[in-house]
Formats: sequence, structure tokens, C-alpha cells
Amino acid sequence: MNTTASADGPRNIYWPSKYLGDTPMITPNQRAKLTALIYQNVFEDHERELRLSELDDLTQGDADYALYQFSLGIWS
Repeated sequence: MNTTASADGPRNIYWPSKYLGDTPMITPNQRAKLTALIYQNVFEDHERELRLSELDDLTQGDADYALYQFSLGIWS
């Protein structure tokens, strides 16, 4: 593993993934937490199913923000 810069170029291992094009998607742990929160706090069936279907497209950052919103009580 190359951990130093060289004449061949910079160390890419320290570049944030958003610059490399590799965006990490929602983790199983985040999905489980959000699913439980949606079932606990969203009471309309249509709205609940819509939110559950959107989980597949969330990045880890989006999921963190959604968890943050739920922690503030912003789920509608």
C-alpha cells in the first residue's frame, strides 16, 4: 500500500469518495434504523410506503441526514 506521494501522483487513498465518483450507499444499519423510525412515526400508509421505497436510493450522507431529521422530530 502506497502511503506517500511520489512522482507518479498524489495519494488517492486520502481523497474523499465524492471526488472519486464512488458514493457510499445506505448501510444495512442505517436502513434498519430508518425503517423502524418510519413505521413508528409515519402513520399514513401511502406516505410510509413512499418513504420506505426511497431508502434504496439514499447515500450514507442522505441517510445520516434523515436520521438527524427524525431525531429532531421532523418526519412529515
